[in-house]
Amino acid sequence: MRIHFTRLDLARTQLADGPDPMWEAVNSLQALQGRYGQAELRQWRSQTAHELRGTGLAAAVRHQLFPLVPHAAYFPDLVTPLEGALGLDAGIEAMLSTPRGRIVAEIDRLKPDRAGRAHLERFRAGRASDLNACGDLMRLYYRAAVDRIREKITEAVDRDLAVRRTAVHTAGIDGLLSSYEPLMRWRYPVLELPSHPSARDVYLQGRGVRLIPSYFCRTHPLTVYDGSLPQVVVYPVRHTAETGDSQALARLLGETRAAVLISIHKGCGTGQLALRVGISAPATSHHIGVLRDAGLVASSRSGTSVHHTRSRLGDALIRRYGPP
Repeated sequence: MRIHFTRLDLARTQLADGPDPMWEAVNSLQALQGRYGQAELRQWRSQTAHELRGTGLAAAVRHQLFPLVPHAAYFPDLVTPLEGALGLDAGIEAMLSTPRGRIVAEIDRLKPDRAGRAHLERFRAGRASDLNACGDLMRLYYRAAVDRIREKITEAVDRDLAVRRTAVHTAGIDGLLSSYEPLMRWRYPVLELPSHPSARDVYLQGRGVRLIPSYFCRTHPLTVYDGSLPQVVVYPVRHTAETGDSQALARLLGETRAAVLISIHKGCGTGQLALRVGISAPATSHHIGVLRDAGLVASSRSGTSVHHTRSRLGDALIRRYGPP
């Protein structure tokens, strides 16, 4: 698949602030049905199956949500609305508010088995009671399968976002798109998704694209089916931190800046940090400013002194690349 950018599209390209609950719900439903990601998701599958059986949700999820979100190259775009960025409830409300004509068109592209056809017909009919029941089931499923490991998901996504935001600060949107290789290949004006199941071309034409890291996305980046909708690229993140590669951190940030980020540790003032790293106070202030602009450091002033701490993203970057 190839996504074609203009200069305006680069200006309108956005990086999500964190995991999107609707995409995580959809990707996790596909992961339950598929057998990919055995090393990363085997334990989660086992625990989730046990949780769904224990809460009496297993049959409903199998007969109602699986047909709506099959383990297949196509699933309806209506289950992953942009409003998911505002939270699960906002995403579900947007899903249930999808215009009837679009519901019919997207559901009709599915190829359900006989067991799933009846539920899809009810959803397709658009009756408020059936739509609300589906939304309630999605909330219950999310609580049992996704929200249960929220901290693990957030940690993995934060590690990825720390790398991406550093790439943006260092080399702009061009650097951000280049940072996804080999998962995606960026050669202006085309972002190529080599392993995507579709061979189509999408022309953004000034709309830009939203890049969304996902814990449950495993095999390849995902996009919406309808090329006329606002475009997103949902991509997999690493599940485990690979710590101990300080050389990688130095290559990413520069040797001195990496030392500053590592040395902040539990927080300190500018003078104390300068002594730890062995550079002048003005140089320390400069590097702190760069790290702060990248969202890796937070600073607070009290009188004439300034106290610096690593942000959550800074900690995530250290967990990913820093010394054990």
